[in-house]
Amino acid sequence: MSTNSVGSGSGTGIRFSGLGSGIDTAAIVDALMKLERMPIDRIQAEKKEVQKKNSVVTELNGLVKALRDSARDLFSPTALQGKTATAADSKIASASVSASAAEGSYNVVVTSLAANHTMASGATPALTAGQTLDITVGTGTKSVAIEAGDTLQTFADRINGTADIGASASVINDKLVLISRTGGTAGNMTVGGTAAAAFGLATTQPGSDAAATVNGVPVTGSKNTIEGAIAGVSLNLAAIGTTTITVGADTGAIQGQAQKFVDAYNKLITNTNNATKYDAATKTAGTLQGDTMFTTFASSLRNATMSGVTGNGTFDSLAQIGITSSRTGELTLDAGKFQDALAKNPAALRKVFSADDGAAETSSSGDGIARRIAALADDFSTNAIASRQTGISSTIQRMNDRITRLEDVMVIREQRLKAQFQAMETAVSQFRSQGANMAAQLG
Repeated sequence: MSTNSVGSGSGTGIRFSGLGSGIDTAAIVDALMKLERMPIDRIQAEKKEVQKKNSVVTELNGLVKALRDSARDLFSPTALQGKTATAADSKIASASVSASAAEGSYNVVVTSLAANHTMASGATPALTAGQTLDITVGTGTKSVAIEAGDTLQTFADRINGTADIGASASVINDKLVLISRTGGTAGNMTVGGTAAAAFGLATTQPGSDAAATVNGVPVTGSKNTIEGAIAGVSLNLAAIGTTTITVGADTGAIQGQAQKFVDAYNKLITNTNNATKYDAATKTAGTLQGDTMFTTFASSLRNATMSGVTGNGTFDSLAQIGITSSRTGELTLDAGKFQDALAKNPAALRKVFSADDGAAETSSSGDGIARRIAALADDFSTNAIASRQTGISSTIQRMNDRITRLEDVMVIREQRLKAQFQAMETAVSQFRSQGANMAAQLG
Protein backbone atom coordinates (compact mmCIF):
# COMPACT_ATOMS: atom_id res chain seq x y z
CA MET A 1 0.00 0.00 0.00
CA SER A 2 1.34 3.42 -0.94
CA THR A 3 1.32 6.21 1.64
CA ASN A 4 2.31 9.86 1.59
CA SER A 5 2.39 11.63 5.00
CA VAL A 6 3.41 15.20 5.83
CA GLY A 7 5.14 16.29 9.11
CA SER A 8 6.08 12.80 10.30
CA GLY A 9 9.80 12.92 9.51
CA SER A 10 12.82 15.16 9.98
CA GLY A 11 14.28 17.41 7.31
CA THR A 12 11.54 18.32 4.82
CA GLY A 13 8.79 16.81 7.00
CA ILE A 14 7.61 14.56 4.08
CA ARG A 15 7.80 10.73 4.22
CA PHE A 16 7.33 8.41 1.22
CA SER A 17 6.52 4.74 1.74
CA GLY A 18 6.19 2.58 -1.36
CA LEU A 19 4.61 5.19 -3.60
CA GLY A 20 4.53 3.30 -6.86
CA SER A 21 7.23 0.75 -6.00
CA GLY A 22 5.61 -1.03 -3.07
CA ILE A 23 8.88 -0.66 -1.14
CA ASP A 24 8.80 0.89 2.39
CA THR A 25 11.26 3.63 1.49
CA ALA A 26 10.60 5.52 4.77
CA ALA A 27 11.88 2.56 6.77
CA ILE A 28 14.93 2.36 4.51
CA VAL A 29 15.66 6.05 5.03
CA ASP A 30 15.29 5.63 8.81
CA ALA A 31 17.67 2.68 8.83
CA LEU A 32 20.23 4.50 6.71
CA MET A 33 20.01 7.58 8.93
CA LYS A 34 20.60 5.47 12.03
CA LEU A 35 23.85 4.34 10.47
CA GLU A 36 24.69 7.92 9.52
CA ARG A 37 23.99 9.10 13.12
CA MET A 38 26.32 6.57 14.75
CA PRO A 39 29.15 9.13 15.15
CA ILE A 40 26.71 11.47 16.94
CA ASP A 41 25.53 8.64 19.17
CA ARG A 42 29.13 7.84 20.10
CA ILE A 43 29.81 11.47 21.01
CA GLN A 44 26.57 11.63 23.03
CA ALA A 45 27.62 8.50 24.97
CA GLU A 46 31.09 9.95 25.59
CA LYS A 47 29.53 13.23 26.71
CA LYS A 48 27.28 11.41 29.17
CA GLU A 49 30.32 9.73 30.73
CA VAL A 50 32.16 13.04 30.98
CA GLN A 51 29.13 14.65 32.61
CA LYS A 52 28.87 11.75 35.03
CA LYS A 53 32.48 12.20 36.06
CA ASN A 54 31.99 15.94 36.35
CA SER A 55 29.05 15.37 38.69
CA VAL A 56 31.21 13.23 40.97
CA VAL A 57 34.06 15.77 40.85
CA THR A 58 31.61 18.54 41.80
CA GLU A 59 30.27 16.45 44.69
CA LEU A 60 33.77 15.71 45.98
CA ASN A 61 34.71 19.38 45.65
CA GLY A 62 31.81 20.24 47.95
CA LEU A 63 33.12 17.74 50.50
CA VAL A 64 36.65 19.16 50.19
CA LYS A 65 35.32 22.64 50.96
CA ALA A 66 33.27 21.31 53.89
CA LEU A 67 36.41 19.70 55.31
CA ARG A 68 38.38 22.91 54.82
CA ASP A 69 35.72 24.93 56.67
CA SER A 70 35.44 22.47 59.57
CA ALA A 71 39.24 22.45 59.87
CA ARG A 72 39.34 26.26 59.94
CA ASP A 73 36.76 26.21 62.73
CA LEU A 74 39.30 24.30 64.84
CA PHE A 75 41.92 27.03 64.75
CA SER A 76 39.66 30.07 65.09
CA PRO A 77 40.40 32.27 68.17
CA THR A 78 37.55 30.67 70.15
CA ALA A 79 37.95 27.09 68.87
CA LEU A 80 37.59 24.27 71.40
CA GLN A 81 37.08 26.79 74.21
CA GLY A 82 33.34 26.55 74.76
CA LYS A 83 32.25 27.44 78.30
CA THR A 84 29.16 26.70 80.32
CA ALA A 85 27.75 28.27 83.49
CA THR A 86 25.81 26.36 86.13
CA ALA A 87 23.83 28.06 88.92
CA ALA A 88 23.28 26.34 92.26
CA ASP A 89 19.90 28.12 92.48
CA SER A 90 18.71 29.48 89.14
CA LYS A 91 15.69 31.05 90.86
CA ILE A 92 18.10 33.59 92.35
CA ALA A 93 20.46 34.13 89.41
CA SER A 94 21.79 32.42 86.31
CA ALA A 95 24.40 33.27 83.73
CA SER A 96 25.25 32.98 80.04
CA VAL A 97 28.90 32.87 79.04
CA SER A 98 31.20 33.31 76.05
CA ALA A 99 34.43 31.46 75.30
CA SER A 100 36.43 34.27 76.95
CA ALA A 101 34.86 33.68 80.39
CA ALA A 102 37.34 32.70 83.09
CA GLU A 103 36.63 29.34 84.67
CA GLY A 104 35.86 29.47 88.36
CA SER A 105 33.21 29.61 91.07
CA TYR A 106 31.41 32.90 91.73
CA ASN A 107 29.37 33.58 94.88
CA VAL A 108 26.51 35.90 93.87
CA VAL A 109 24.45 37.79 96.48
CA VAL A 110 21.48 39.67 94.96
CA THR A 111 20.41 42.59 97.17
CA SER A 112 17.94 44.35 94.84
CA LEU A 113 16.36 43.96 91.43
CA ALA A 114 16.03 46.62 88.76
CA ALA A 115 12.62 48.24 88.37
CA ASN A 116 11.14 50.76 85.95
CA HIS A 117 9.69 53.92 87.45
CA THR A 118 5.88 53.77 87.31
CA MET A 119 3.31 56.52 87.95
CA ALA A 120 -0.50 56.34 88.12
CA SER A 121 -3.22 59.00 87.97
CA GLY A 122 -6.34 59.24 90.09
CA ALA A 123 -9.39 57.30 88.97
CA THR A 124 -11.19 58.69 85.90
CA PRO A 125 -9.28 61.97 85.72
CA ALA A 126 -10.92 64.86 83.90
CA LEU A 127 -9.71 65.45 80.32
CA THR A 128 -9.78 69.06 79.10
CA ALA A 129 -9.19 69.65 75.39
CA GLY A 130 -6.22 71.90 74.71
CA GLN A 131 -4.34 71.03 77.88
CA THR A 132 -1.00 69.20 77.63
CA LEU A 133 0.84 66.65 79.71
CA ASP A 134 4.65 67.02 79.72
CA ILE A 135 6.54 63.77 80.37
CA THR A 136 10.26 63.96 81.17
CA VAL A 137 12.58 60.95 81.31
CA GLY A 138 16.22 61.76 81.87
CA THR A 139 16.91 64.87 79.81
CA GLY A 140 14.14 64.29 77.26
CA THR A 141 10.71 65.93 77.54
CA LYS A 142 7.70 65.34 75.30
CA SER A 143 4.36 67.21 75.44
CA VAL A 144 1.16 65.37 74.56
CA ALA A 145 -2.04 67.40 73.95
CA ILE A 146 -5.56 66.39 74.95
CA GLU A 147 -7.94 66.65 72.01
CA ALA A 148 -11.69 67.13 71.93
CA GLY A 149 -13.56 63.87 72.39
CA ASP A 150 -10.58 62.10 73.97
CA THR A 151 -11.15 59.25 76.37
CA LEU A 152 -8.50 58.02 78.76
CA GLN A 153 -7.67 55.20 76.34
CA THR A 154 -7.37 57.40 73.24
CA PHE A 155 -5.11 59.77 75.19
CA ALA A 156 -2.95 56.81 76.31
CA ASP A 157 -2.78 55.69 72.67
CA ARG A 158 -1.62 59.19 71.66
CA ILE A 159 1.18 59.04 74.25
CA ASN A 160 2.32 55.66 72.89
CA GLY A 161 2.22 57.01 69.33
CA THR A 162 4.45 59.97 70.15
CA ALA A 163 7.89 59.51 68.63
CA ASP A 164 10.88 59.16 70.96
CA ILE A 165 8.82 59.52 74.11
CA GLY A 166 10.51 57.96 77.14
CA ALA A 167 7.45 56.31 78.68
CA SER A 168 4.65 53.97 77.69
CA ALA A 169 1.03 54.50 78.77
CA SER A 170 -1.82 52.16 79.63
CA VAL A 171 -5.21 52.32 81.35
CA ILE A 172 -5.63 50.20 84.48
CA ASN A 173 -8.79 50.43 86.60
CA ASP A 174 -9.72 53.75 84.97
CA LYS A 175 -6.30 55.20 85.82
CA LEU A 176 -3.63 56.46 83.43
CA VAL A 177 -0.44 54.50 84.16
CA LEU A 178 2.97 55.66 82.87
CA ILE A 179 5.91 53.25 82.82
CA SER A 180 9.41 54.50 82.05
CA ARG A 181 11.00 52.82 79.05
CA THR A 182 14.41 53.07 80.77
CA GLY A 183 15.12 50.75 83.67
CA GLY A 184 16.67 51.72 86.98
CA THR A 185 17.13 55.15 88.50
CA ALA A 186 18.26 56.54 85.15
CA GLY A 187 14.68 56.15 83.94
CA ASN A 188 12.96 58.21 86.68
CA MET A 189 10.13 60.36 85.32
CA THR A 190 8.65 63.77 86.12
CA VAL A 191 5.42 65.21 84.74
CA GLY A 192 4.23 68.74 84.15
CA GLY A 193 2.10 70.83 81.84
CA THR A 194 -1.42 72.23 82.17
CA ALA A 195 -3.00 68.75 82.49
CA ALA A 196 -0.66 67.48 85.23
CA ALA A 197 -2.81 68.70 88.15
CA ALA A 198 -5.98 67.08 86.77
CA PHE A 199 -4.23 63.74 86.33
CA GLY A 200 -2.63 63.81 89.78
CA LEU A 201 0.06 61.33 88.73
CA ALA A 202 1.98 59.78 91.65
CA THR A 203 4.75 57.19 91.89
CA THR A 204 3.50 53.65 92.46
CA GLN A 205 6.87 51.96 91.82
CA PRO A 206 10.15 53.88 92.10
CA GLY A 207 12.89 53.25 89.59
CA SER A 208 15.66 51.16 91.13
CA ASP A 209 18.92 49.64 89.97
CA ALA A 210 19.83 45.98 90.22
CA ALA A 211 22.50 45.41 92.87
CA ALA A 212 24.54 42.37 93.80
CA THR A 213 27.97 41.32 94.98
CA VAL A 214 30.14 38.82 93.13
CA ASN A 215 32.68 37.23 95.46
CA GLY A 216 32.20 40.31 97.65
CA VAL A 217 32.67 42.86 94.84
CA PRO A 218 29.62 45.16 94.34
CA VAL A 219 28.02 45.28 90.89
CA THR A 220 25.02 47.30 89.70
CA GLY A 221 22.94 47.71 86.58
CA SER A 222 19.85 49.43 85.25
CA LYS A 223 18.50 46.04 84.13
CA ASN A 224 18.38 42.64 85.76
CA THR A 225 20.90 41.40 83.20
CA ILE A 226 24.31 42.74 84.17
CA GLU A 227 26.99 42.68 81.46
CA GLY A 228 30.70 43.02 82.04
CA ALA A 229 30.81 42.57 85.80
CA ILE A 230 32.62 39.29 85.09
CA ALA A 231 34.54 39.17 81.82
CA GLY A 232 32.67 37.03 79.30
CA VAL A 233 29.72 36.47 81.67
CA SER A 234 26.20 37.92 81.61
CA LEU A 235 24.52 37.72 85.02
CA ASN A 236 20.76 37.29 84.95
CA LEU A 237 19.29 38.31 88.32
CA ALA A 238 15.90 36.84 89.18
CA ALA A 239 15.30 37.27 92.93
CA ILE A 240 16.92 38.58 96.10
CA GLY A 241 19.10 35.92 97.67
CA THR A 242 22.39 34.06 97.39
CA THR A 243 23.60 31.46 94.89
CA THR A 244 26.82 30.14 93.37
CA ILE A 245 27.56 30.20 89.64
CA THR A 246 30.25 27.87 88.35
CA VAL A 247 31.91 28.56 84.99
CA GLY A 248 33.71 25.64 83.37
CA ALA A 249 34.60 24.11 80.03
CA ASP A 250 31.69 22.92 77.91
CA THR A 251 33.28 19.56 77.25
CA GLY A 252 30.34 18.30 75.19
CA ALA A 253 30.47 21.26 72.82
CA ILE A 254 34.26 20.99 72.51
CA GLN A 255 34.07 17.31 71.65
CA GLY A 256 31.27 18.15 69.20
CA GLN A 257 33.57 20.53 67.34
CA ALA A 258 36.23 17.86 67.01
CA GLN A 259 33.63 15.29 65.94
CA LYS A 260 32.34 17.63 63.24
CA PHE A 261 35.85 17.76 61.78
CA VAL A 262 36.19 13.97 61.97
CA ASP A 263 32.81 13.50 60.25
CA ALA A 264 33.69 15.90 57.43
CA TYR A 265 37.05 14.17 56.96
CA ASN A 266 35.47 10.69 56.89
CA LYS A 267 32.76 11.68 54.44
CA LEU A 268 35.36 12.94 51.98
CA ILE A 269 37.63 9.90 52.39
CA THR A 270 34.74 7.42 52.07
CA ASN A 271 33.35 9.08 48.95
CA THR A 272 36.81 9.35 47.40
CA ASN A 273 37.48 5.64 48.06
CA ASN A 274 34.12 4.67 46.51
CA ALA A 275 34.62 6.87 43.46
CA THR A 276 38.16 5.65 42.68
CA LYS A 277 38.05 1.96 43.63
CA TYR A 278 37.55 -1.21 41.59
CA ASP A 279 35.44 -3.91 43.22
CA ALA A 280 36.83 -7.24 42.06
CA ALA A 281 33.97 -9.18 43.62
CA THR A 282 31.28 -7.37 41.63
CA LYS A 283 33.60 -6.40 38.77
CA THR A 284 32.43 -2.79 38.98
CA ALA A 285 34.56 0.32 38.85
CA GLY A 286 33.95 3.65 40.54
CA THR A 287 33.22 6.62 38.31
CA LEU A 288 36.75 7.98 38.88
CA GLN A 289 38.48 4.59 39.07
CA GLY A 290 42.21 5.10 38.58
CA ASP A 291 42.01 8.89 38.98
CA THR A 292 45.38 9.61 40.58
CA MET A 293 44.52 13.25 41.30
CA PHE A 294 42.02 12.26 43.97
CA THR A 295 43.87 9.24 45.31
CA THR A 296 47.03 11.32 45.72
CA PHE A 297 45.07 14.00 47.57
CA ALA A 298 43.52 11.41 49.89
CA SER A 299 47.01 10.08 50.61
CA SER A 300 48.20 13.61 51.43
CA LEU A 301 45.34 14.03 53.89
CA ARG A 302 46.20 10.77 55.64
CA ASN A 303 49.83 11.80 55.94
CA ALA A 304 48.85 15.20 57.34
CA THR A 305 46.58 13.71 59.99
CA MET A 306 48.97 11.01 61.09
CA SER A 307 52.15 13.12 61.28
CA GLY A 308 53.13 14.59 64.63
CA VAL A 309 53.06 18.26 65.61
CA THR A 310 56.61 19.24 66.51
CA GLY A 311 57.31 21.18 69.68
CA ASN A 312 53.81 20.83 71.13
CA GLY A 313 54.73 19.39 74.52
CA THR A 314 52.10 17.26 76.27
CA PHE A 315 50.33 16.07 73.11
CA ASP A 316 51.91 15.97 69.67
CA SER A 317 49.48 13.84 67.60
CA LEU A 318 45.80 13.10 67.07
CA ALA A 319 46.30 9.61 68.46
CA GLN A 320 47.34 11.04 71.81
CA ILE A 321 44.04 12.86 72.17
CA GLY A 322 41.94 9.87 71.09
CA ILE A 323 41.63 10.26 67.30
CA THR A 324 42.99 7.33 65.28
CA SER A 325 42.91 6.23 61.64
CA SER A 326 41.55 2.99 60.17
CA ARG A 327 43.12 0.89 57.43
CA THR A 328 40.96 2.60 54.81
CA GLY A 329 41.83 6.07 56.11
CA GLU A 330 38.73 7.06 58.10
CA LEU A 331 39.18 8.67 61.53
CA THR A 332 37.61 7.54 64.81
CA LEU A 333 37.22 9.74 67.89
CA ASP A 334 37.40 7.91 71.23
CA ALA A 335 35.24 10.06 73.53
CA GLY A 336 36.85 8.76 76.74
CA LYS A 337 40.42 9.43 75.64
CA PHE A 338 39.46 12.80 74.19
CA GLN A 339 37.80 13.91 77.44
CA ASP A 340 40.79 12.68 79.48
CA ALA A 341 43.16 14.73 77.31
CA LEU A 342 40.87 17.75 77.55
CA ALA A 343 40.83 17.52 81.33
CA LYS A 344 44.60 17.00 81.53
CA ASN A 345 45.73 19.90 79.35
CA PRO A 346 43.10 21.73 77.26
CA ALA A 347 45.62 24.22 75.84
CA ALA A 348 47.87 21.42 74.56
CA LEU A 349 44.87 19.61 73.07
CA ARG A 350 43.88 22.74 71.17
CA LYS A 351 47.40 23.14 69.81
CA VAL A 352 47.28 19.66 68.26
CA PHE A 353 44.77 21.23 65.89
CA SER A 354 45.77 24.88 65.85
CA ALA A 355 49.54 25.20 66.44
CA ASP A 356 50.87 27.91 64.14
CA ASP A 357 54.41 28.10 62.83
CA GLY A 358 53.83 31.68 61.67
CA ALA A 359 52.61 31.14 58.12
CA ALA A 360 48.84 31.04 57.55
CA GLU A 361 47.40 27.66 56.64
CA THR A 362 50.51 25.74 55.71
CA SER A 363 51.08 22.00 55.90
CA SER A 364 54.42 22.09 57.72
CA SER A 365 55.18 19.89 60.72
CA GLY A 366 55.10 22.94 62.97
CA ASP A 367 51.46 23.56 62.18
CA GLY A 368 48.51 21.90 63.88
CA ILE A 369 46.54 19.19 62.10
CA ALA A 370 43.60 21.49 61.34
CA ARG A 371 45.86 24.09 59.74
CA ARG A 372 47.49 21.45 57.57
CA ILE A 373 44.17 20.01 56.43
CA ALA A 374 42.71 23.45 55.71
CA ALA A 375 45.77 24.36 53.64
CA LEU A 376 45.69 21.11 51.64
CA ALA A 377 41.93 21.27 51.04
CA ASP A 378 41.91 24.91 50.01
CA ASP A 379 44.80 24.45 47.58
CA PHE A 380 43.25 21.29 46.09
CA SER A 381 39.84 22.90 45.58
CA THR A 382 41.17 26.24 44.31
CA ASN A 383 43.76 24.83 41.91
CA ALA A 384 43.55 21.14 41.01
CA ILE A 385 39.77 20.72 41.04
CA ALA A 386 39.10 24.13 39.51
CA SER A 387 41.49 23.30 36.66
CA ARG A 388 39.85 19.89 36.17
CA GLN A 389 36.38 21.43 36.02
CA THR A 390 37.53 24.05 33.53
CA GLY A 391 38.93 21.28 31.33
CA ILE A 392 35.73 19.27 31.58
CA SER A 393 33.63 22.29 30.63
CA SER A 394 35.83 22.85 27.57
CA THR A 395 35.54 19.18 26.59
CA ILE A 396 31.75 19.24 26.86
CA GLN A 397 31.59 22.44 24.81
CA ARG A 398 33.74 20.86 22.05
CA MET A 399 31.45 17.82 22.04
CA ASN A 400 28.37 20.03 21.76
CA ASP A 401 29.96 21.90 18.86
CA ARG A 402 30.74 18.63 17.04
CA ILE A 403 27.22 17.36 17.64
CA THR A 404 25.74 20.60 16.26
CA ARG A 405 27.88 20.41 13.10
CA LEU A 406 27.04 16.73 12.55
CA GLU A 407 23.32 17.37 13.10
CA ASP A 408 23.45 19.97 10.32
CA VAL A 409 25.08 17.37 8.05
CA MET A 410 22.42 14.81 8.99
CA VAL A 411 19.64 17.16 7.89
CA ILE A 412 21.24 17.55 4.46
CA ARG A 413 21.88 13.80 4.08
CA GLU A 414 18.32 12.90 5.08
CA GLN A 415 16.90 15.42 2.62
CA ARG A 416 19.15 14.01 -0.12
CA LEU A 417 18.08 10.41 0.59
CA LYS A 418 14.40 11.34 0.59
CA ALA A 419 14.82 13.23 -2.65
CA GLN A 420 16.55 10.22 -4.25
CA PHE A 421 13.84 7.79 -3.12
CA GLN A 422 11.14 10.22 -4.24
CA ALA A 423 12.73 10.36 -7.67
CA MET A 424 12.89 6.57 -7.74
CA GLU A 425 9.23 6.27 -6.75
CA THR A 426 8.25 8.76 -9.44
CA ALA A 427 10.22 6.85 -12.11
CA VAL A 428 8.74 3.49 -11.07
CA SER A 429 5.26 4.96 -11.08
CA GLN A 430 5.82 6.32 -14.59
CA PHE A 431 7.13 2.96 -15.85
CA ARG A 432 4.13 1.16 -14.39
CA SER A 433 1.73 3.67 -15.89
CA GLN A 434 3.36 3.28 -19.31
CA GLY A 435 3.19 -0.50 -18.98
CA ALA A 436 -0.46 -0.36 -18.06
CA ASN A 437 -1.19 1.82 -21.08
CA MET A 438 0.64 -0.55 -23.41
CA ALA A 439 -1.17 -3.54 -21.99
CA ALA A 440 -4.48 -1.78 -22.47
CA GLN A 441 -3.64 -0.99 -26.10
CA LEU A 442 -2.50 -4.55 -26.82
CA GLY A 443 -5.64 -5.92 -25.18
